[in-house]
Amino acid sequence: MVQWMSMLMRMGRTASQAGILLVLGLFAGSVAVSVQAQTGSEDDGSGKPAMQGQMPMQGPMQMGHGRLKFYMDDGRSKTGRQAERAHYTVPADITLVDQDGRPVHLAALLAEPHPVVMQFIFTSCATICPVLSAGIASAQAELVRRAPDVRILSISIDPTYDTPARLKAYAARYHANANWRFLTGPEPMIRRTIAAFDALLRSDNKMYHRPYTYFRGRKGDWLRVDKLLSRNELLEQFEKVLAPTSVGAGGGVTSAGGR
Repeated sequence: MVQWMSMLMRMGRTASQAGILLVLGLFAGSVAVSVQAQTGSEDDGSGKPAMQGQMPMQGPMQMGHGRLKFYMDDGRSKTGRQAERAHYTVPADITLVDQDGRPVHLAALLAEPHPVVMQFIFTSCATICPVLSAGIASAQAELVRRAPDVRILSISIDPTYDTPARLKAYAARYHANANWRFLTGPEPMIRRTIAAFDALLRSDNKMYHRPYTYFRGRKGDWLRVDKLLSRNELLEQFEKVLAPTSVGAGGGVTSAGGR
């Protein structure tokens, strides 16, 4: 009797292990088939996000809502440089709205002689946007200590989904201080804002977004960094634009007439 019980227990363990292996094998196979079917496909017409590639954070990750798709791509820019100086022209008629529903005339805001730290994000992002926002969240107190008048801007690239209410909830999630504003707006305004800061590669109605963080001192050109920044790295880059040697002619942004 004891021998039979022992044999049955061993058989049960073997069956259980085989069942687990079978389930894992079926799961892996279904994932492989799903990835193979979706890799390289831009849109299946359903309007649902589709993952390109097998792992997040390697190559483009298609995200977004409705007909807009946002491709998040970590790594270096087209030029192969992770940091570069630039001067940007913002159309004077671009009007966005912040998390409290207040209108923001972007060119006028950026023309003021305040230091600026800026990123493009969207609240439903599950890849690099939380890392971008967490970097600012961890550094915001020190940013304000070093420059009390600093303007911190997070601009949504998913205006259909990111209403002011959703941006306000997102701001609360990261304990945003009074210097940190979250902006959204009509889709055409958002597209033109992204284009003004050279933050996308155009392909029909798709927007390609990299992990850029933009820095500007009270004067001078912008410093654009194409990298996910730690707290210390973010503060180091901010210090570069605050330094007197970083000051150039002009304010780093030009207001252009409406297009």
